[in-house]
Amino acid sequence: HAARGTARVIRTPRGRVLTLTGFEVDNGPDLRVYIVAGPARDESEVDDFKDLGALKGNKGDQQYEITRGLDLDRYSTVVIWCRAFSVNFARAPLR
Repeated sequence: HAARGTARVIRTPRGRVLTLTGFEVDNGPDLRVYIVAGPARDESEVDDFKDLGALKGNKGDQQYEITRGLDLDRYSTVVIWCRAFSVNFARAPLR
């Protein structure tokens, strides 16, 4: 699926937040935002992940709270995951 944008973690007074900027991805059913351990090059590599919630929209800048204590050295790839069909719609390394 076609996708573009940048994934970054920023620190705020309330904690860490994943930001997706200049973001656009194909629309699909039940899309979720995951942070995955490893590169997540294909669906078989999306097994150790943290679910940040439902994708807020398939276009536009977005933010998602990151659970306190989540090790971003381990969980270093953002994935837009179609839970309905177990398909990786898009992925990006965190910056």
